[in-house]
Amino acid sequence: MSSMRKRNGKYQVQVRKDGNNISKTFTNKSDAIKWSKEQEVSIEQGSYTSKKELVTLSFLLTKWEQVVLANLKSYKVEKYKVAMISREIGHLTLDKITSSLLVKYRDDRLTVAANQTVKHELGVIRRAMKKGIEWGYVNSVPFLASPSLKGQARTRRLNDDEIKRLLASTDEYLQHVVILLIETAMRRGELAAITLNDIDLKLRLITLSDTKNGDDRIIPISNRALTSLHYLVEHAKTAKLLNYKKEWLTEKFITHCKAIGVDNFRLHDLRHEGVSKLFEKGLNMIEVSSISGHKDLSMLKRYTHINPVTLIAKL
Repeated sequence: MSSMRKRNGKYQVQVRKDGNNISKTFTNKSDAIKWSKEQEVSIEQGSYTSKKELVTLSFLLTKWEQVVLANLKSYKVEKYKVAMISREIGHLTLDKITSSLLVKYRDDRLTVAANQTVKHELGVIRRAMKKGIEWGYVNSVPFLASPSLKGQARTRRLNDDEIKRLLASTDEYLQHVVILLIETAMRRGELAAITLNDIDLKLRLITLSDTKNGDDRIIPISNRALTSLHYLVEHAKTAKLLNYKKEWLTEKFITHCKAIGVDNFRLHDLRHEGVSKLFEKGLNMIEVSSISGHKDLSMLKRYTHINPVTLIAKL
């Protein structure tokens, strides 16, 4: 049987028959009625084939990547997840993408990838299938539990000796980059995007435009950061503050850490270090979030690992 309802000036038709459940939206009521009758007849005659029985997950993911993902800031990162998922289960048609299938995919991937990685991959599949409902490829999104992230958060911080060794052993340029990242808690991409026009040395402010969460924000500059900022401005070779790309910074930083025996520490961990130090200086949650750019305070808490020794004076 079919049902129809008018919503926002359009007619939404749903046909339920012999276990099939299909729907479509029309501008004209007559077109809606005609379509519903045609679907009922095709189901009765056994000639009906749903889109999800014809379309593969790879096709859906590719369309989602081109239409949706390509317009997001996360495109460069998540396009690799799309490719990875397509290699593993992209050949399957959408009617095969069930909760039990995704549970197996999840459990298999957890044997070779981190919980956070697998959670992101499942998120890509769900988001693409949710859009697939709008495109008429699927009727619902399979449900399953995502991998737990409990105990997965990075807690690595530099101790005083490691910080001294790191800053004393690196070249002067990277030294000032490291200091600036710690003092401002910026992401490496935010630092790499700064132009000289974004910097107000007199007011001691840096304006970050169109950041990861889509907002602009203004960062105050500490005394220590100001010295490093002056150095980088004086040595800038173009309109950009940095003379190197963010990928170069990452590679150089990791290589240097390994060379001096600072293990299990990444460039992005400097952001964790910076956020934690802001709290240790006595700033409250709102003040820190205005500097770090975190909208989700629970996420800000995950990024924060305060050294208990710094709390002794307050006690």
